[in-house]
Amino acid sequence: MKTNLWICAVLLALVASPLGAQPTAPLDAKMISIDGSSTVAPIIQAAAAVFTSTNPAVRIAVGISGTSGGFRRFLAQETDISNASRPIRSSEINTARERGLEYIELLIGFDGIVVGVSRNTAIFKPGVPPVLTLGELELLWSRESAGFITRWSQLGSRFTDAPIVLSGAASTSGTFDLFTEAVNGKVGETRTDYFGTEEDQLLAELTGADPFALTYFGFAFLEHNRDRVQAVAVDPRRVLLDAPAEVLAEINRRRAAAGKQPLTNVGGQATGVFPTVDTISTFTYQPLSRPLFVYVNLQSARRPAVATFVDFLLQEEVVGSEEFMLDVGYVPAYPELLRAARQIWAKRRSGTAFAGQITGLGPAELLAKYLAHAGQ
Repeated sequence: MKTNLWICAVLLALVASPLGAQPTAPLDAKMISIDGSSTVAPIIQAAAAVFTSTNPAVRIAVGISGTSGGFRRFLAQETDISNASRPIRSSEINTARERGLEYIELLIGFDGIVVGVSRNTAIFKPGVPPVLTLGELELLWSRESAGFITRWSQLGSRFTDAPIVLSGAASTSGTFDLFTEAVNGKVGETRTDYFGTEEDQLLAELTGADPFALTYFGFAFLEHNRDRVQAVAVDPRRVLLDAPAEVLAEINRRRAAAGKQPLTNVGGQATGVFPTVDTISTFTYQPLSRPLFVYVNLQSARRPAVATFVDFLLQEEVVGSEEFMLDVGYVPAYPELLRAARQIWAKRRSGTAFAGQITGLGPAELLAKYLAHAGQ
């Protein structure tokens, strides 16, 4: 199969109009049930649309329950495939073991979590570039900031004195897991006074309409909403530049009570990295670059419909195609990683390469772990 303009049109149409969660149907020989990450869903929806156009007897239902929600259904054996924007967690690995569920971990691409603001943002003072240090993100999103950090000027002199409006991923999302771990040091550690949802397109629309709003979502939703939103560059230093002294004193008092290290002002300028195809693929967009996965129930993999669809998905012309992946809004994985994924699939090798941990891995470490899992 060759990727062509018709396929690209299908991909763009699917991303513009996500299918959303589908009703649960009884699993049969010609039915493939998929659920999980809203980030991975556009890739799978696009591939499913092309696959079923030439395999009309196969029905593919793609739900969007979030990575954690999808794993719950997968571990209950309600689905054949689980889309995930993070690796399976230790607790989920243990549940699978207890239930006798074997699964195949397939890395299918890369993504970056975008910190997004309106194209007409008024968060930063005139002439100030849209850059946030990791420390400023932590001050903004930490649990101790709830009800206290409510105006942008509390972050420092580069910001306007205006109300903060926050949105982002729901707690069932793999994006939520990685963002909270990368920014606040622990999965799930975040302020709760923000609007959370699995609907990334809604996040883009709401943020684009409000000059004082900030959100976070997958790279694809930046790519397809550049008329609404823009990315903020991330400076990976866990420091503040010039937060007001009274703000710093109060937030550090709260952090000390929670057993956390203090945040400090260091002065100077913020110089961040924007999420792009190149910075995501090389993991220079830190700490918010990440791999994307699908997990296949090993028992389901024995069914011809499932096996044929996964064969199709892993083809060079699908997830191996730069045209296919970039049209959907994601970054192709390295050829070595995709070859490893195909080998893992061909051998039906069960288990995980990452044992629940991905944060902090560079591209070389990630490649080494996945190649080892493939037996290379």
